[in-house]
Amino acid sequence: MSHVDGNAIIGALSLATGIDVSLAELVCGACGQRHPVAEAHVYLRCPGTVIRCPKCAAAEIVLVEIDHRIQLTVKNVAMIDFHATAG
Repeated sequence: MSHVDGNAIIGALSLATGIDVSLAELVCGACGQRHPVAEAHVYLRCPGTVIRCPKCAAAEIVLVEIDHRIQLTVKNVAMIDFHATAG
């Protein structure tokens, strides 16, 4: 299964969190890698959308839209740095 980069999910994550996440960074809870959301590997054809760490491929976030509601499951994320969006 092929993936796209995290830019494909920026809009939905921003909508779900109410914060512009285009510059936000994730710290993988599995391997410790810090990476921008834009560099994550995004799988769009799963049941929902799966966001994976670009280094170790751990599932970090699962996003599902049901009846115009967005549900986020944050799994292997040690930290989301929204401070990176300030500017």
